[in-house]
Amino acid sequence: MPEHDAMQRHTFQTIDGVEARITLDPGELFLDLPVQTPRYIRVQEGDRIQEGDVRTQTRETMDSQTLSEWTIDDISVDAVTGTHVETGESREWDREWLIQHLGTGGFSVELTDFNRVSVSETTGLRPAQSDAQSGTVAPHVIVTAYGNDGQRFTQLYSATEADDWDSLRLVDQDRHVREFSEELRERFDAAVARAIELEQRYH
Repeated sequence: MPEHDAMQRHTFQTIDGVEARITLDPGELFLDLPVQTPRYIRVQEGDRIQEGDVRTQTRETMDSQTLSEWTIDDISVDAVTGTHVETGESREWDREWLIQHLGTGGFSVELTDFNRVSVSETTGLRPAQSDAQSGTVAPHVIVTAYGNDGQRFTQLYSATEADDWDSLRLVDQDRHVREFSEELRERFDAAVARAIELEQRYH
């Protein structure tokens, strides 16, 4: 968890049947959903939100529909104001109402960062071996990056030498990552590299 999260005032609310940690401070909306299905949603001033649920609909589907998109101008303790991207119309939402709709998929935030990344070993960091049935290389390290839009992106790695984190090689990648813009891909790669480096220090 980013260090500044611990300094924020927060409360707990039920969203879509589960209890979520919600920040109360102005300047951003932050929804921290349960550990059982970990994900988070962060909206900051200057970000864009769009009608629809990016977690259950493809980007192509959302882009093809007539769904309003807004740039967030101000986030106070009570309200959120935004400007319609196409018409320039200004709109104000009740903060609690918008939080609920972000949590249940009525609105989605534009994916811009990956502040949380988890790294886990599956069977120990051993040299990669071919799978006799599939002919593929079995992954030994799973990296999951959590986007600020509530989505998760996974990469699988194998080691070419036992207990050598420097020998990790990418085996499989979430197809959505391959569709990132160049800028977003750079942010993703940097976040993953930092997480692997930190994990390596404990081994």
